[in-house]
Amino acid sequence: MQALPYQWMAQQQQAGRRLCLILEASNEQCQALMAVRDLSQYCPLYGETAVAELASRGPVILLLDQMGEPALANLLQDPEANRGWLGSLPSDDLVAVTRHWRERLLVGPEGKKALYRFHDNRTLARALAYLPAEQWPVYLGPLTSVCYWHEDRWCSQDNSAPGEYPVPDPAPWLEAPNPQAGAILQANILRYLLAEHSEDLVALVEFHDPRTWLAQVLEQARDWQWRSPEQLEFLVVRRLEEATRGSVIRWQPLEGEAPGQHFERVLEQWCKEGLGDE
Repeated sequence: MQALPYQWMAQQQQAGRRLCLILEASNEQCQALMAVRDLSQYCPLYGETAVAELASRGPVILLLDQMGEPALANLLQDPEANRGWLGSLPSDDLVAVTRHWRERLLVGPEGKKALYRFHDNRTLARALAYLPAEQWPVYLGPLTSVCYWHEDRWCSQDNSAPGEYPVPDPAPWLEAPNPQAGAILQANILRYLLAEHSEDLVALVEFHDPRTWLAQVLEQARDWQWRSPEQLEFLVVRRLEEATRGSVIRWQPLEGEAPGQHFERVLEQWCKEGLGDE
């Protein structure tokens, strides 16, 4: 049995707070917990939003009464397999906390909205590690405290000023770095090269480890501040051609040249010299 979450839950109950759990509805333990509750004790957080059709698979907030529930015990015993986290509230009213997270679940400009996975303990942990403590109330809203699994241990944090807050623009928690982003980007690029430039990629394998080579190319992209998909595709594909076909591009930026100007100049040079016809 994991000691900290039970100690935390006992402390929250002793302080007169109500315990809650945020977890994906598709999770087996979540299904078991919902099965023994009436509709006033849980709420699908995607409901009544633009993504309501995902409510049956999206996150749910549930009130907890008994720390010894078998489904809760199973969840806490295997936190790596059961993404989610615990929170406490001043009362059993889920209206305010539901509204809080619904206002924060869609991010990005109109036409390019994405779902913010606030219900994932990894997302919560990254946000709290990134934000200064004075910004936690705007992020956690009505929650008085949270308990979550992070890097092989249980953690807990208290909210210094629980309440209802408008969503700031920009929302600072969206700037929290994702440690997996680099690995995801590399995997996606390698899949693209395998599908669209397989001959060059096979040729590269003869004298380079593709992952090491790609890591070096992406480091160059960061140094030059080439971040857009168009810039990354151009850099990776042309570098691959250089490595396998012997084509040469004068890549280095000029003194005082802005990232966008640098990219446009190199792209124009590539087009003018007819390298695209190779």
